[in-house]
Amino acid sequence: MPKLKSSRVRFENEEFEPERPLKKARTHSVATEQSLWAKSCSHRLGILPSGNLLLANSEQRQNIRPGGLGLFNLLPDSVLLLLLSTFDATNLYTLAGVSRAFFAYATHEALWKDLYVSRAEGVLDSWDGSWRYTYLRRFGGLSEKPTEGIRTPGLFSDELFQPALCSKTSLRPYFFPHPTRSRSTILKHRRADLDTDTFKDLYARTSKPVLITGALDTWPAYSTDLWSMEMLERRFEGVTFRAEALDCPFRVYNQYVQDCDEEDSPLYLFDSRFVEKTGGIMGDEYTPPETFGRDFFELLGPERPDYRWLIVGPARSGSTFHKDPNGTSAWNAVISGSKGWVLFPPETAPPGVYTNDDESEVTSPLSIPEWFLTYFDVAWETYGPHAKRSENRGKMIIGVCGPGEVVPSGWWHLVVNLEESIAVTQNFVSENEVGITIPSGTRTYSTHHSLPSQLSNVLRFMNDKPDQISGFKSSLPPEEICVRFVKALQLAAPTPFQRASADFANKARSVARKRSVWDSLASPENERVVSGSAEEGASRTSAFTFGFLVDDDDDDDEEIGI
Repeated sequence: MPKLKSSRVRFENEEFEPERPLKKARTHSVATEQSLWAKSCSHRLGILPSGNLLLANSEQRQNIRPGGLGLFNLLPDSVLLLLLSTFDATNLYTLAGVSRAFFAYATHEALWKDLYVSRAEGVLDSWDGSWRYTYLRRFGGLSEKPTEGIRTPGLFSDELFQPALCSKTSLRPYFFPHPTRSRSTILKHRRADLDTDTFKDLYARTSKPVLITGALDTWPAYSTDLWSMEMLERRFEGVTFRAEALDCPFRVYNQYVQDCDEEDSPLYLFDSRFVEKTGGIMGDEYTPPETFGRDFFELLGPERPDYRWLIVGPARSGSTFHKDPNGTSAWNAVISGSKGWVLFPPETAPPGVYTNDDESEVTSPLSIPEWFLTYFDVAWETYGPHAKRSENRGKMIIGVCGPGEVVPSGWWHLVVNLEESIAVTQNFVSENEVGITIPSGTRTYSTHHSLPSQLSNVLRFMNDKPDQISGFKSSLPPEEICVRFVKALQLAAPTPFQRASADFANKARSVARKRSVWDSLASPENERVVSGSAEEGASRTSAFTFGFLVDDDDDDDEEIGI
């Protein structure tokens, strides 16, 4: 029988339609695609996730864990690594020579990073590509054996594979799901079209994060190459900068940035003394934006808390979810590179982030890539612009900051470098609740405001959470720090202080009205009084209170109860 050939029938009135091009044939199978992806995320030793053990038969792959670990095979990976964390470098080094399986566990980078930090006395004076090599070459005493060719196929471990997966996962697709289109949902406003009053009305007082573009054009730090990695290394050769728990010359940190591909959570240079360390030079090369008003913490003079930081890091480095310290706001200007921002309102804890009642303790995933791999999709589905529940829709805000942007005070925010980036940030206290992020290539800012005022929020924070006050260099108790700040405000800024006092007192009265009679009777010693006399406040609180007697016609009626 002749083979039938099908063809498309075209009717008389039908317009001609060109034949659809055939789909491009696959050049490899789905299994091959999966293997290519797995190869791109492969572990340097050939370790695979534990689920792969279920798919591998005895002919394809042998599980080397039981024979390689002996009785230690009874321990789950988390317990085994916890046990190994108690070993010193000599024992860990010796253990690596017992078997291929022990080699994989005993060379785990997290173990050697902890060993280095515990012995280095806060100094990173060289970088040799890994924490293990850096430790061995700095402290010596252990002969370096050729281990580059060692592989451990047949070992299946989520604990060992996870850092490799995180280090090789690009976070850029989370912000750019399409090559030419950003996922950004943050508002944008040109600096040239934004005066202080417009900023307050549109964004500060309405609590809307915004990205302000064109904000850094006059900064020498931005308009020249003075703050490039090469120039910073050359200009400040003898200066050490703080990178998390370690101090290092910029030359060493630059070496680290160029050779840290195996790091799942790279070191983040975050130095609060960079202006002092450079003799004021770097402080003269940028100017805090005037848009956000007066910084009242300046009234504390040399006693003010840490408030400005130089921030440098490679891709994947950054800060996990947090709020700005002491109830302040912050602007964050990206000089070069780009940063991804993920924001949630203050009352909405991000998925995967857990806090106690007063938010003094925050628990979140160990690394930023881990949060994206585990929680980003569900967070976007639950709180993104197309969330099923209308009350959650739009709570999660995404922003991508090129050179020039700003972080919202009071908002939860995660910040990650999408590429090698350099930035500067400052915290401040104004009458307006403002937060910012300044990008580099796009020269941008982003901000936020929470009513009634930032100054009253800071006063409330210092009153309600004295144990969380941070960054002050003096050894003064929190109560004394608060007293000095209030007195400085009364002398130098009486009108803003009076308005903040009224906001503070009104908030306290509102909270008091919500308390039941039983609550008041059952725990009067824990009730924090804000309005009323200073003596009354002092007698009814276990910490300290502001006893504001606010009278709009008489500034002398303002009192402070401690």
